[in-house]
Amino acid sequence: MTPNTNIDEQIAENTQALKGQALEQLMDRLEADLEESNSSAAADLLTRLRAQPLHPDSIDAVARLHTLWMRAGDAAAARAVLDADGTRLLSGASGPAYADIRMQLALYRLQIAHYLDEEDAVSSALAQMRDVVKTEPALVADRYRRVRVLDNIERERPSQALTAIELRNALNLAVAERAPVRAWDEADYHVRRAWVHHRQGDADAAREAAEAGVTALASASADQSIDASDWLRVGDAVIEIAPLQLAAIERAVTALTADWSLPQRRETEVRVARLAARAAYAQGDLAGALSACDLAHISLEPNGSDDFLEYELPWLLEAGRFDEAGQRAFFHIYEFEQEMWESVGRTVHERLADPADTSVWWALCAVRACNTAPTLARLAAIGSEGGQDLAARSPVHAQLFAALASRSAEAALETVSDAARSLAEQRAPGHPWTARLGAVHDFRAGRIDAKTQVARITDAIARGGLGNKRTASALLMAQHEAIGLRAAFKQPAPTLESGMWCYQFGCAISDYFVEHKDSVPEAEHGQTWEDIQKIQIAVYEQGRAHLERFFETGKGHWLDGCAHLYSMLCNNLGIAYRYTKRYEEALDVHQCGIAASPFAEHFDGILSVRRAMEDDAAIVEAAERLWHFADEHGYSRHDPHAYIADVLNSLYELGRTNEMLIWLERLVKWQQQELEVDEENLPDDALAARLAVTVHLALGGHADAAGLVQRLRPQAENRDHYPVVYRTASTFYYLGWHDDAKAWYERALAINHTLPEAARYKTDILEARIAECSQAAGASGQRGAASKPWWKFWR
Repeated sequence: MTPNTNIDEQIAENTQALKGQALEQLMDRLEADLEESNSSAAADLLTRLRAQPLHPDSIDAVARLHTLWMRAGDAAAARAVLDADGTRLLSGASGPAYADIRMQLALYRLQIAHYLDEEDAVSSALAQMRDVVKTEPALVADRYRRVRVLDNIERERPSQALTAIELRNALNLAVAERAPVRAWDEADYHVRRAWVHHRQGDADAAREAAEAGVTALASASADQSIDASDWLRVGDAVIEIAPLQLAAIERAVTALTADWSLPQRRETEVRVARLAARAAYAQGDLAGALSACDLAHISLEPNGSDDFLEYELPWLLEAGRFDEAGQRAFFHIYEFEQEMWESVGRTVHERLADPADTSVWWALCAVRACNTAPTLARLAAIGSEGGQDLAARSPVHAQLFAALASRSAEAALETVSDAARSLAEQRAPGHPWTARLGAVHDFRAGRIDAKTQVARITDAIARGGLGNKRTASALLMAQHEAIGLRAAFKQPAPTLESGMWCYQFGCAISDYFVEHKDSVPEAEHGQTWEDIQKIQIAVYEQGRAHLERFFETGKGHWLDGCAHLYSMLCNNLGIAYRYTKRYEEALDVHQCGIAASPFAEHFDGILSVRRAMEDDAAIVEAAERLWHFADEHGYSRHDPHAYIADVLNSLYELGRTNEMLIWLERLVKWQQQELEVDEENLPDDALAARLAVTVHLALGGHADAAGLVQRLRPQAENRDHYPVVYRTASTFYYLGWHDDAKAWYERALAINHTLPEAARYKTDILEARIAECSQAAGASGQRGAASKPWWKFWR
């Protein structure tokens, strides 16, 4: 960005020091220009900073100005700001402000010294900060506990790392509010020391410090807040340094999680198994480490990541178990494609280049990479790191990737795919994965028709090992092409091998139909959705069984161990049960999900089930649970407008009309905070929701009904939104204001006639109310008798 020339010239001509707001404005411009400027920014910045004396008059201004000098490359000027302006500010401060300025100045000196790699200056600044902690009881130490430069010094400056750790510990001790976590702070202090000694090659000192960290947690008094995650964090940090501490860590974690739900406990066992595997490997027990991987490699993320691959894959290779390693690498690429972990890509290239490793899985990794051009480009880029000639890495590389030397990944896709499939067929003739991937590729390339694709995928599945979501989706899409979408959804639900794949397939088929629904006659959409729901229930029930089997036994597929995945699957299954009126099963599965990993959709789902069951007491209870969970944990899709009328109706039926005002207060608060409504111009749905409250208050004879509806009436006057007008009319009706009620019911009837036929409301209630109000007109104060409460109409 070109600087503001007029302003810069004005500054240059002014010999007065720039300060206050004028200085702030200059720094704003300089910072903005730096964000948008080219490589000449530093030189330009230096010229502009030197154009006039600058006089910061706050510690924030000092911070910004010295940073600008550093970005301009003038460390001496930056230090001058701290020494002159900072010291001047310090001399005029007292109390907490004095302590804070003093600490900030020392911190800035430390950052400069570290950046300039000045050992003595780093030591001096650390000593200054330690002295501030020691001598300034008014210091708000919590602000400085997590400054990044201390982490950098720990990792990068062996001679000063322990000093930085001591400073951090002193800061922690200076925060009175950290009294309940002193044991954790002590453990963290020792763990950091352990890693410094480990990096310096002092194994005995590292082990001693690591053991002290574990002891700090083990000896914590009852008033200390220590949980399983604290133990696991310490274990993760020290297990290779002090592998014999595994038993203590496992005992503590087991005791602290004894009252957790089974899915949560099993997840924790996976995390402990990972520590056990690493401990075994640290002690030279490769076989023991790989044995522990049976549990340790269970994925703990809903998308299949967090699966211990970074440890297990190199261990499998070290053990010479190339087939298993190749299969793990293949499924990683199969699931994550162009987002593959770099280390997996490097391993694929290393194994392809090794003439002694002829596992088919490495060839299949290349086949799968040809699923999309970006995935192939990613694998090729990893193989070409450091300027390597990809095709020259090995004879196999020349066979597979030669086409990439002169063509893009997209242009070379067919050639590379054919070569990779040829290699896979050579290494394992008739392999089902070669057949399955090849069928999809050949159909896309126009080499085979849809029916042939279906036959080849079906045959590959029949040979086993292909019970995954992507294969099931590929078969569904092939059937769509071959027999039509309506018929495709008539096919039996697939048999899938893991809970994650079941969950993903159940989600995917809804999205697939929405994307392609135009290929089905509109009159058949309803039946198609019913067929989809049958498939979803079948696969979700499969997935639930897979996951629960793992939770019960600790054995199962590597994608069956994530508690939150289980909870998400339970939520979807609960919704499907509700749609098919299997209400008790829906309630049960939602409760299972809450026990495993609670989130707001479960509470929303339970409320929806209770509303469908028309159980008044349970509706109110479920609404309370949803409201409080959403309020405490957040819920972006929370919509009280959708259920407020049913809750109010249930309160009326239960004779608990006084609680309606509590819900009104909640509703108003939610609308103001989440929707940021204008109280003088409420959106239609917000106004309709508030009028639902006035209707029920009037129906229950509550004294506040009249005043509330009168406050909302001016906004309702200008609306043509049917629920707004109808609820206003019904409030007047139950208040006995028959003239008003008649006029507003007539408005509602007129609006109803303008709605699309499918969206119209029944008119018999409206017509009956209009007639009743006409007869009662003029009867002052008389409350109209309700032949049918309004909420029955809404049901």
